[in-house]
Amino acid sequence: MNIEEELLTELSYFGLDKTDATMYLGLLRIGSLTVGKMSTKLEIDRGKAYRSLNKLRDMGLITTTFSNPTICEAVSPEDALTSVIQRKEDEITTMQKLSRKIVADLKNLNRPQQVSEISSISIIQGRSNIYSRIGKMIQDSSKTIYIVTTAEDILRMYHTAIPEKIALCKKNGGQVMVLTDTENDSLLPLISRLKATETRVGKLPSKSRVIVEEGGQLIMSGSIKETMDLNDDNDSILVTNSQEMINNMFSLCSHLWKKAKPVDKILA
Repeated sequence: MNIEEELLTELSYFGLDKTDATMYLGLLRIGSLTVGKMSTKLEIDRGKAYRSLNKLRDMGLITTTFSNPTICEAVSPEDALTSVIQRKEDEITTMQKLSRKIVADLKNLNRPQQVSEISSISIIQGRSNIYSRIGKMIQDSSKTIYIVTTAEDILRMYHTAIPEKIALCKKNGGQVMVLTDTENDSLLPLISRLKATETRVGKLPSKSRVIVEEGGQLIMSGSIKETMDLNDDNDSILVTNSQEMINNMFSLCSHLWKKAKPVDKILA
């Protein structure tokens, strides 16, 4: 992957699709342009260029003149990305404030229900949703959690809120045990950035993902695509509270853990 392809992927985390990112990078590289010249130079359909222009302007990534034709100019990367982050932080603050009222209102609507002993299973699609669900399970736990997955999956997790969730779990008295496999020793320091309670490397049964909480929840998926795209909608997980499945997978992870080598000893 070259630097431009990498930037296109990274900018997708800030809400830019391929056309948006291509236009922003093009303006940074070429300089101020009219929409017509920009769509020609970047080989983007003019209709798409105008739609993307409005989006980038609303996000604070570009500025436009009132002249005819309109001239577009890219905002500096530092100011542009800071603006996007600030907008997201404002949205989160608003949602947090509203959530307290909504929860209180919903509680007034709730009717007492009998507690069901039946196990539940749900499917979650899309990597951003998956990592959000994994993070919630980790932050709410004070027990032992195994994260057994590929090295690429762990590297992606580092770019989410999961490291902070792990810190919260450890603060609550929980333990997060990360187990992966890789033949590339240069990846080991990067894998350790999650700052789990302990990280080990060993042979895994498959290129799949298992996150299991002792006596709590189980998150698992089939074979994972080895791409760094955090917005891959083809990734999916199964989430269940079935104690039979949880106990079986927890035992399997414990067995794999005992056979694995601590990263600290490998790097020593």
